[in-house]
Amino acid sequence: MAAIVCYVSGHGFGHAARVCEVLRALRARQPDLSCLIRSPLARWFFEFNLGPGAVYEHCQLDVGVVQADSLSVDLEATCRAYAAIDASAHQLIEAEIAALGPHRPALVFADIPALAFAVARRLGVPGVAMTNFSWDWIYADYVREAPAFAPLVARLRAGYAEATLLLRLPLHGDLSAFPRVRDVPLVARRAAVDPATVRARLGLAGSDEVVLVSFGGLGLALPAVPRLRGVTFVATGGTAAGAAPAGCREITHAGMTAAGIRYEDLVGASDAVMTKPGYGIVAECIANGTPMVYTARGRFAEYPILVEGIEAHLPNAFISNEDLNAGRWSAALQRVFDHPRRRPAVRVDGANIAAEILSGLM
Repeated sequence: MAAIVCYVSGHGFGHAARVCEVLRALRARQPDLSCLIRSPLARWFFEFNLGPGAVYEHCQLDVGVVQADSLSVDLEATCRAYAAIDASAHQLIEAEIAALGPHRPALVFADIPALAFAVARRLGVPGVAMTNFSWDWIYADYVREAPAFAPLVARLRAGYAEATLLLRLPLHGDLSAFPRVRDVPLVARRAAVDPATVRARLGLAGSDEVVLVSFGGLGLALPAVPRLRGVTFVATGGTAAGAAPAGCREITHAGMTAAGIRYEDLVGASDAVMTKPGYGIVAECIANGTPMVYTARGRFAEYPILVEGIEAHLPNAFISNEDLNAGRWSAALQRVFDHPRRRPAVRVDGANIAAEILSGLM
């Protein structure tokens, strides 16, 4: 039985969502595939998106950026947190070698902890990255303001240089740290249930416009979700109720599972998504043709590249953080309601292409 180990960054859900999509495609090719996922993200997210059959273990090999919420970055805390991981890199790698010994993996797949590739080298197996940005590029943008990031950037680049291959996703930044690169199309979850069925199963049937409020794993404390005639706002919760902003109809993941609905089905059934740009939600809106209202997300080098993708591929409107927090949503929403949905103008079968490549390497 072939075995694959996946290291997934804990920075939001986008990294995990696209890894799960690739693993689903890989399982279709190799039904007996043994998957071990090591990540600091909550187990329920992988179970919801990948289902049973994989092994999930807590492991943290990177930090991403430290945020109080989805729209703000704490540079000092980020630098401190990753410096602690960097200082214990040797011990972390040794611990991974010990933990992975019984699994005898044929391949390490990472999105995108740099230490994963040192683990793969020690195990003598291919170490494959998949991403549209790397943490050295993100942190390099902070060096002028916070010089302590400079040595971390250098060591991250050295770690990424050990990768066997990078599967480079569209809407990408500078990924020159990786010596071998292969471009793949968008990896995105696509709706499998038609919008009318989704709405009926989730109790959203009717003539209202449905707007999905989506601010990632960190969430956002919105002080004012407006009441707009003819608009129903929905938000998803984790494993329990009470996570959605006031004024939103909450749909828990348990409720979606019971209804036979996945998150991408809800994206496809929505008339618009209100969000901050992250690769996962941008890719899924493109794949499902769902219009987007987006806001600024703080200091993050990926942001302008994602905005270019939004402008090129989606009916969209920008809303400022101030208008978002004040509940002044009507004008931005009306701008996207007034434009027809678009079919994807780019390939969105990246998961299948990535799975084919990984299968060949295994």
